[in-house]
Amino acid sequence: MRKFLLTSMFISILGLFACMADVNTESPPILPTPSSISLTKPPTVDPNYFLTATLVPFYTQVPSPTVVGAPAIINVALNMGSGGAGFSANLYVQEVYTGKTFTLFMSAGMHTASFLPTSPPLDMAVQAPGTYVIYARLSNAPTEYHYGYTECTIPTDCVGSPLIALDVLPGERYTVYIADRKALLPDNDKRGLPVTVPWVKLNP
Repeated sequence: MRKFLLTSMFISILGLFACMADVNTESPPILPTPSSISLTKPPTVDPNYFLTATLVPFYTQVPSPTVVGAPAIINVALNMGSGGAGFSANLYVQEVYTGKTFTLFMSAGMHTASFLPTSPPLDMAVQAPGTYVIYARLSNAPTEYHYGYTECTIPTDCVGSPLIALDVLPGERYTVYIADRKALLPDNDKRGLPVTVPWVKLNP
């Protein structure tokens, strides 16, 4: 009888362990903690940002007037002097009586030669006949660095002579050399007006 009780107890314990073995002992999966999500939008950009970030002075944007009839061609060379390489410039040819002004942009890539003048001469077509003064302003510092076509051809020797007024005829070609950094030039807001700064005509 005693042996039967021990056996029954032993079988009951084994059965209890067997039942407990079928119970899922894995812990439930950990769910993520809910958090508030907000829509991320790109920052607001002023529509004029790129216009103001890359603003170019207005006087470098003046278009040249239309030439009617056969133009005169003025071949313009610019000598900025020692240390003047690597800057872009605007060339101006202004009629002394009417103020009509023709403009040509000279890119900085043209100022790379090892000997001055650093830019190859450029051709400008202008209305003819006419009497013109010719000058240049660096596009990044037009009020500080400007050059006029005067009798002076060596920048270090120039003293600010009057501008030379060049008479041109239709179909003719002329060559000028701008080197006088001290020459007095028409103001930026005086283009389109008769020239009032000192100018002279050279005898042919």
